[in-house]
Formats: sequence, structure tokens, C-alpha cells
Amino acid sequence: MAKDKNADKRLEYNRQILDIEREQDEIQSQKREMKRALENFENEIFRSFNRLQELDDEMIRQGSIAAQWEQQEHQGRNSYIRNFINNQEEEVTTAYSKMSQETENKKEELQKERDSLAWD
Repeated sequence: MAKDKNADKRLEYNRQILDIEREQDEIQSQKREMKRALENFENEIFRSFNRLQELDDEMIRQGSIAAQWEQQEHQGRNSYIRNFINNQEEEVTTAYSKMSQETENKKEELQKERDSLAWD
């Protein structure tokens, strides 16, 4: 029985494809980790803003005019940070989608090259 002349090339393509699949798994893992970190940050920030809101409300009930201004400042910062976090989440999603697509394209190209090898 004759040896397949392209067996070594096919094996090398399979190794490269496996490396890319590992890279894809790592990208997905990093994406989940980044989203989890952003969610934790968001939750912590909003807990802090809620606490500030409670303090402002208490100060306002006690008649503090300055607390009304502080409350408006805190609401503005809260809104700014919400928008910032939403933008960061969108950027993370876009960046990881782009990386995933690039690795998928590389994998498909290697699969095409591997599949085009003759079996002799």
C-alpha cells in the first residue's frame, strides 16, 4: 500500500486548525471574563450611587439646600457612568466579535487548503 504523499501536510493543517480552535475558546473565555468584570463594576458603582441617593434624600429631608445640588450632581454622574459602561460593553462585544470572525476566517481557509490536498 502506497503512503499518502500529503499525509504530513494534512496533519500540519489539522494541528494549525486545532490551535485556532483553542484560540477561539480562549477568546470566548476572555469575552465572558471581561463582561463579568464590567457587570461587577456596574453593580458596585450603582450600589454606591444608590447609597449616595439615600444620603442625599436624608440630607434633603433635614432641610439641606446643598444636598439638593449634590443630588443633581450625583444623578448627572450616575447617568454619565451608565452611558460610559454601556459604551464599554458595546466596544467589548464588537472587539471580541471581530476577533472571533478573524479566527473563524483563518480556520476556514486552513480547512479549505487541507481539503484541497489530493489523497494519493
